[in-house]
Amino acid sequence: MRLSYALQNSKNQGLTVEFVRVSLFILILAVSVVSTVAQGSFINWAVLAPFYGILTLALGLHIVWIANWNRLIKKPLWLFIGFVLDSLFISLLIYYFGLNQSLFMFLHLVNILLAGIACRGVGAMTLALFSSIFFTAAAVFSPEMKALNFFFLLALNNIAFFSVAGLAGYLSEQLQTVGKELKKTGLSLRSAQELNQVLIDNIPSGMLSFTDNGEVVQANSSALAILEKNALATNWFELFPEVKTNGQNLFKGDVRYSVAADQDPKILGMTISKIYSPELQSNLSIALFDDLTKVRQLEYSARQNEKLAAVGGLAAGIAHEIRNPLAGISGSIEMLTQTVSSEDDRKLMKIVLREIDRLNNLITEFLDYARPETPPTDPVDLGPLLGEVLDAIKADTKVRADVQQIREFGSDLKILGRRDKLKQVFLNIVLNSYQAMNEAQSPKLIVKAQDENGKLQIRIRDTGCGMSETTKKKMFEPFHTTKPKGTGLGLAVTHKILEGHGAQVFVESEQGVGTEFILTFPKAN
Repeated sequence: MRLSYALQNSKNQGLTVEFVRVSLFILILAVSVVSTVAQGSFINWAVLAPFYGILTLALGLHIVWIANWNRLIKKPLWLFIGFVLDSLFISLLIYYFGLNQSLFMFLHLVNILLAGIACRGVGAMTLALFSSIFFTAAAVFSPEMKALNFFFLLALNNIAFFSVAGLAGYLSEQLQTVGKELKKTGLSLRSAQELNQVLIDNIPSGMLSFTDNGEVVQANSSALAILEKNALATNWFELFPEVKTNGQNLFKGDVRYSVAADQDPKILGMTISKIYSPELQSNLSIALFDDLTKVRQLEYSARQNEKLAAVGGLAAGIAHEIRNPLAGISGSIEMLTQTVSSEDDRKLMKIVLREIDRLNNLITEFLDYARPETPPTDPVDLGPLLGEVLDAIKADTKVRADVQQIREFGSDLKILGRRDKLKQVFLNIVLNSYQAMNEAQSPKLIVKAQDENGKLQIRIRDTGCGMSETTKKKMFEPFHTTKPKGTGLGLAVTHKILEGHGAQVFVESEQGVGTEFILTFPKAN
């Protein structure tokens, strides 16, 4: 039972052992042929014929064994029978050539050792028993003279058979144990690698590794989705030429990434670190990045709302305090106009009254700006409204007439809002775009309105002078203006109206390139 189990476990090593045995017989046959040819006319074929016959028979059986290996391996006992037959052939060689032929004794030991590797300890000890029987019979019945040392040598060789069998079995069991441990460790490592790969592929952040030359080694699915191209086929420094690292190749910050020239850039939060890769025998940089475009837009909108709320509250308080003295001044001037007789004095007083009215109107705008907006409930179709605004600005003689208008409006652009207020918003933004293109060589205004993930997105892009970072940060603040005669309330009121409609505002601008307003409205149900 144990022998059968050992033979069953030997299938994996059996073919390798079989090739080793064939190689030994081929080597002995080749050396013998060379030796026989070298002897020339001194060859005794009566002695050599049985030798070559046994070698040829053994080699032929092994060749047949290998040719039918796939069928024989299903019956493990045949592998052990092969070792027994080898032991018989070696004993026959000893019978013809005598016990003193140490080469054949060595073959017995090699045969037992190979049996230990292929058939474990049980097989080795069983073969040692067969080898002892065959060897003893061949030595006893051989024609050579039997001296006292003959029996001593016979006993010593038999002891060597069982000693080698025991050693081979022990080593085989140890190798088997080590092999199982290695296999178990290999499976654990493979499982850990697979788990690691699954984790990398499923993390929401993009993960990409690259060499010092910029060659991309690996990128997970999130990285490919964020970059929207085959990152593995692109050099890292071509993807992000503006990313510079310090001496330790470390980087942390936001970068802009453009998929194509006609698409809006993404804002990626990126961290780069460097490790040493034993597999590549070189340094490897690991880049972790997330698409923070929406997050940065929301942060920008939150900062603007917080800032404008504070300014609006202050403006409302100041407006109330100024309006009361203005009312007193206006009444006093009205009474004075009835008492003066000089025409020049009346003219001066009319100028004062006109300026007081202008201040009153300005204060009214401030109060409108600071007053909370009630949620709009009227359905408004933004497509016709935008078309009306663009037609009106095109007919205005105070702006450039050669501005090329490009309109890309989708269908079903309805929101809940106030039509007049929204018209004021779009007219203010479009008018600012026209004024920004006063010096542009190829003025172009692109207005897009489309459904974007369940929300309506309006994009108004010009090819004007653009804004600096300072101007961009303060553009919605009251009293901030870059125009000589501007009040600085236009965009502030625009932002307030948009905020009342639940819209998000994001502005992209680059000096010398142009500005784009991105307005996102909740879609009407």
